[in-house]
Amino acid sequence: YIHVSKERKQVALQMSLLNVKDPTIRRYTGISEWSLRYLWKVYRESGEVVRTPVCAGQHRILDSLNANFLEVCIEQQPDIYLTEMQDQLRETCSVKVSIATISRTIHRRGFTQKKV
Repeated sequence: YIHVSKERKQVALQMSLLNVKDPTIRRYTGISEWSLRYLWKVYRESGEVVRTPVCAGQHRILDSLNANFLEVCIEQQPDIYLTEMQDQLRETCSVKVSIATISRTIHRRGFTQKKV
């Protein structure tokens, strides 16, 4: 696997748009046939030469269904503890996550923890 820079991909795309033949593009840019095909596929789908993720960072451990479950728990029992939500997630959804993950998830959903 050889990384192809965004600039080199843009050059290859411009050459293609100017009707330069594929073998010539590959010879001058050093991009493989497979990578050139993939470049065109990405360009047709997104209008860009590189894919950009929808959201940055790691994938979420809790999906939207689990996050909705946490919201329902809070709506039904506003004074619920994070440890209780953790237990309910494990028992009801078969999902084992840390208290920190639960806390971050509910904060992203707009909930805050208020000390009385």
